[in-house]
Amino acid sequence: MPDEYLPPNKILFLQNLPESVSKDQLMALFSQYPNLYEVRLIPTKKDIAFVEYMDETSATAAKDALHNYKLDGENKIKITYARK
Repeated sequence: MPDEYLPPNKILFLQNLPESVSKDQLMALFSQYPNLYEVRLIPTKKDIAFVEYMDETSATAAKDALHNYKLDGENKIKITYARK
């Protein structure tokens, strides 16, 4: 199943992140939306991360608002729901 069609859940999967992105940058960006629980970077894959919210509604609000956001002014981040 393509990522775009995964069922909604409270964990977002971020792709196409700039390699220089920090956990603090992602926390600042995603904490604009209520109920942020955790941001997890993947040390071996610097261009992906997971962002978890307390509930699906909050995750969906952040996903809808930030999908294709240009974190570095250049590359659009791709946000989909994480696979369960």
